[in-house]
Amino acid sequence: MMPQNVETAKFITQDYKKGETLFEQGDIGDYIYIIINGSVEVRKESKGKTSCIAKVSSGDIIGEMAILTDEPRCASGVALEPTRVIMVRDRTLRLALLNNDLPILKPLASQLVLRLKEAQQQADYYRKKYKKLEQEVAQLKDNLLLYEIREDN
Repeated sequence: MMPQNVETAKFITQDYKKGETLFEQGDIGDYIYIIINGSVEVRKESKGKTSCIAKVSSGDIIGEMAILTDEPRCASGVALEPTRVIMVRDRTLRLALLNNDLPILKPLASQLVLRLKEAQQQADYYRKKYKKLEQEVAQLKDNLLLYEIREDN
């Protein structure tokens, strides 16, 4: 249940019970969430299957990508236990980014850099895996050519 004063508040402290949804995949991003205590599972639904893409806890920031990209939320956030968050309105964040005057900017930037590094590590892992598969396919092709039966025989 949202507080009554949602439109005027820059920051809102909100409590969620275990199993409660903070935000839904596909929704418009109107807040980012800073987890004060508790933990949240970030879930993504694709082709009828739901998978956990992250578990976050105290000090973590979630929900910022929808605000920064102006796209619908790409995942849902569900409390894994009783959880307290600070919700920062999208316009508060945007003004802070323009004016460089909100204490959340440094942790938000750190979080984004961390996610970028994780994405880079995943990309490197899959590039190596792809290269290895390419080599294995080339080896299999060479092996098959050894057993090639020519029509002129």
